[in-house]
Amino acid sequence: MEITVILSQENETLPKAELLARLETLDIEYEITSEYPGVITFTTPASEDDIIELGSHLGYTHEILQTIKRTTPEELNNAVKDVDWSEYVNSSFKVRVKRMGNGDVDKDSIERYIGGYIKQQSQMPVDLTNADCTIKLVYTNPKLEVNEFKESKVVGYNEVIITRQIIEQDKKHFFDNKPHKRPYFHPGSMSPKLALCMVNLARTHKGDTVLDPFCGTGGILIEAGDLGVKLIGSDIEKCMYEGSKLNIAHEGFEDFKIYWEDVRKLDLDETVDAVAMDPPYGISTTLGGDDTKQLYTEALNSIAQYIKDDGYICMASPHYIDLYEVVENTPLKILEQHSIRMHKSLTRIITVLMKK
Repeated sequence: MEITVILSQENETLPKAELLARLETLDIEYEITSEYPGVITFTTPASEDDIIELGSHLGYTHEILQTIKRTTPEELNNAVKDVDWSEYVNSSFKVRVKRMGNGDVDKDSIERYIGGYIKQQSQMPVDLTNADCTIKLVYTNPKLEVNEFKESKVVGYNEVIITRQIIEQDKKHFFDNKPHKRPYFHPGSMSPKLALCMVNLARTHKGDTVLDPFCGTGGILIEAGDLGVKLIGSDIEKCMYEGSKLNIAHEGFEDFKIYWEDVRKLDLDETVDAVAMDPPYGISTTLGGDDTKQLYTEALNSIAQYIKDDGYICMASPHYIDLYEVVENTPLKILEQHSIRMHKSLTRIITVLMKK
């Protein structure tokens, strides 16, 4: 079947990278069939249960949908009439239009007309508040118009993808897991969405052992814990060590170990499958005033002792640290990097590494 994925557009590269990493982790075969701003479609032999598992643990994916038919805005009504809706709608449903961009589309009129047709054809009731099935019309492949200031705007669409929604992101999860809602809070904690993305970029499987050697308040480990893994964390600061233990236990996780330790002196009695970490930007102060690049090198060499040969490391760092220079004296190689602009003076770099 073909799958249509609606991605977050808050970052240019991370949403797609996270999706592909999760597909790889779950051993889901796929072939990308099209890419538009915020939309990727791919074919796959995977079952719907596999797709639900894929979509249930993604930070930067909004929706995963089954493609029913692809058409143009001009041919939409005829395309809808060519579909045997009894294959897709067998209980209450609703129709929703999704515009990728702000192109002019008469959403209400389209939803009413197509909803009425599907109701007549399927003999199933429309339910706008608690429908069992959502038919989504994704307007994509935008037509752009550029003004004299080189600003572009969407003036129309070249394609409509008729879909059935399989899974929608649980926004409540990220709201409830905001760092300030945990028992122990420290300013600068990573957002749950980015934490989950990093766990996914580290190719974390169910049952893995995941390490965060700069665990802080435990945010990355909490997101990893939802994937059913064993958690190991460490932090050089006693308050973080105590706070992360408190937060992780508060989330109901039991299979975890937290160490009060300098990452460069980490002494584990086991190997780990994946590492996700966010070293503090003031790391040179926190760890004794040494050169920051040297500290990164020592930290990565320490971690490399414990990660399995096929394990991945995902780490965040400030843009002014060249990680290519850092890894020269480590047994690691950089696979991919993504940038997130935090504010005017800081861009965060998300890097994925593994052993050479």
